Amino acid sequence: MEISSPSLLLGLVEKACLVLIIVYLLSRTKLFDSVVTRKLNARTQIIIAVIFGILAIYGTYSGIRTSGAIANIRNLEPMLAGLIGGPWVGLVAGLIGGVHRYFMGGFTAIPCALGTIISGLAAGVLYKILKGKVGIWRPTLFAFIMEVIDMALLLLIARPFGDAMNLVQIIAMPMILGNTIGVAIFAYMLSNITGDKKSHLITWCDC
Repeated sequence: MEISSPSLLLGLVEKACLVLIIVYLLSRTKLFDSVVTRKLNARTQIIIAVIFGILAIYGTYSGIRTSGAIANIRNLEPMLAGLIGGPWVGLVAGLIGGVHRYFMGGFTAIPCALGTIISGLAAGVLYKILKGKVGIWRPTLFAFIMEVIDMALLLLIARPFGDAMNLVQIIAMPMILGNTIGVAIFAYMLSNITGDKKSHLITWCDC
């Protein structure tokens, strides 16, 4: 069944919003206190990486099938993990989602798996470069660039090339915009959550 690009985009944004609701609920727990102070211990890093890795698997299974292609938000979750936890957190989340995608098979298995792993690691590197102060526009631009790179990997690695080109033509716009919008909303949420939690921690300390 063929679905129009605007409908695909809307569907992906809806699925991204479900993930963001889960992230918001997690942000109300003590787990995120260490994210705010940027003092994540090994246990917290593992927990965050596994949670977002599982969400990346959800991103694969919740993909929207159209004309033999599947548009998905699998790269969103490792990027979010890297943006709040750094390189190792993003890498592990990306590995969970990427390795799972690889074993699902198909002619796009390798580039799709690589794209997910690279997205998580690169987001973590960005977190490290910015010393945790990622803001809103920089991660949004980053997500856009990473999704473009993901499409490029499909064209460079997947064969036959004609099938890869047809696939990219169908899913490129919805996936690039869908994942970018997801990261933008997350970055805005994170900015607000961080401000709220910092105020709470300062008030608690003053008491």
